[in-house]
Amino acid sequence: MKRICLSLVLMFVSLGVVNSQTKHVVLVSNFTFAPQDINVTVGDTVEWQWTEGTHTTTSDSTSGVDVWNSPISVSVPFFSVVIRTSGLHNYHCIPHQAFGMIGSITAVMPTAINETGQLPFQFSLSQNFPNPFNPSTMIMYNLPSAVFVTLKVYNALGKEVETLVNQNQNSGQHMEVFDIGKTGELSSGVYFYRLTAGGLVQTRKMMLIK
Repeated sequence: MKRICLSLVLMFVSLGVVNSQTKHVVLVSNFTFAPQDINVTVGDTVEWQWTEGTHTTTSDSTSGVDVWNSPISVSVPFFSVVIRTSGLHNYHCIPHQAFGMIGSITAVMPTAINETGQLPFQFSLSQNFPNPFNPSTMIMYNLPSAVFVTLKVYNALGKEVETLVNQNQNSGQHMEVFDIGKTGELSSGVYFYRLTAGGLVQTRKMMLIK
């Protein structure tokens, strides 16, 4: 019976009629989507949230079910879509595409359902926002299951600057703030942040500019 129910759920997902499972937030500021690249599961919701400027979120595709075009501004601070098909979905801001304001959504088909009946999160570490930054920046990441997590910041020489997380965390989307005001005097330059969750490790680079 469980196998039959699972097969039906996956069939509905492939037809694009499953309800949204997970919401992924993209912050929109001047010339930046953050995170710029995200990984989702078909059926997930992507929501763009305005922080500053006047922009659009516009899919590169002009046909198919995953096509969208919406302003993102102080008067339209939120816009969301449910991703219905797998593959790469590129998008851009119409007035600022030439300045590199682009983003991408990589969608995969669901392969399993967890104990709560929801599709699982994928392990991912997003690019910090803003980047470059001064004095603080946000780091977002997804955990597929409850696990012991460490999130640490290192300088270009590999010396640890700060431990942001060192504890068990539940599955889902998490956000931490790296504030140089709490770490003492740091010089401008490249820093790295590393997320370790069980046996999974991912590292990204960020830039501090004073």
